Amino acid sequence: MMFVVLSVLPVEAADEDRFSRLVAPVGARVLTDRTSSIDHFRLVLSAQKRAAATTFADRELRISGSLRRLAWESSEKLDLDGLLEPLQNELAQGMSARVLYQCQDLDCGSSHFWANEIFENGRLVGRDNQQRYMVVYLPPTAAATPSTLRAPATLLLVYATQRGPRQTVVGLDMIETSDNVLPGVVNRADISSMLSISSGWLPGFQVTDGQFDSVASAPLLNVLTSLSQGVQQRLFLVVHCYQSNDMSVNQTCSDRLAQQLRVAGFDMGAGLNVSGQAALALPPDGRLVPALRFVFWPRR
Repeated sequence: MMFVVLSVLPVEAADEDRFSRLVAPVGARVLTDRTSSIDHFRLVLSAQKRAAATTFADRELRISGSLRRLAWESSEKLDLDGLLEPLQNELAQGMSARVLYQCQDLDCGSSHFWANEIFENGRLVGRDNQQRYMVVYLPPTAAATPSTLRAPATLLLVYATQRGPRQTVVGLDMIETSDNVLPGVVNRADISSMLSISSGWLPGFQVTDGQFDSVASAPLLNVLTSLSQGVQQRLFLVVHCYQSNDMSVNQTCSDRLAQQLRVAGFDMGAGLNVSGQAALALPPDGRLVPALRFVFWPRR
């Protein structure tokens, strides 16, 4: 995953038109311009994977909020980097923002995936070796209120590709959401606090490219392996995967990650009880990424 710190002007209602003007190719025909409420919107923040005829990403979030969706079609073959440059220049002024993920060409995977599954517009299908995808996070510009609890942030999802010898298509999703989309920083205190109850979800379980990331998961491993032997014997860890509609694929994923976590704990001198249970529990926060559940048994 790629994180780049940018700066951006405060987001106001007029910014929607400003951003759309920056992205729209000159003289392009509007394919889509609509606004709607969204629930469980699929926000993809990592490279594509494919298993059992299902395309997914290691890092996906499901978010709710409001969406303005636009798309354009140009009758010219445009340079994709030059097409996105005005928006990137605009994002280089004012207050902090972050590029949460971006890719280009074959690194983006299948154009059909972005066009049909993410932007829901088959007219955006183009060449896999000539595409760009970018997700930009714009922080809230107003304080939260008792009715919202969290002030809404803005996400810009941009997809551009060349379709045919003389055609370029561009999609732009502008989302306002109060959901937390930034990766959190997990420390020992967070993990120890969670383990003070009988069961729940443990933070700090990190997976990279489908494999348990022992380096990124160091805070979690340090806490688990520092527990007394008696506590470890009563602690049962369960890995869940949500990458596929095929439960057998999720089971294979969870078994693999469970084994990798077990080995990592053994290497640090601890005997951890870890098993995999596919997607047999609803994911925490609706995020379709591997997650680690725990339970103490017998109950203390």
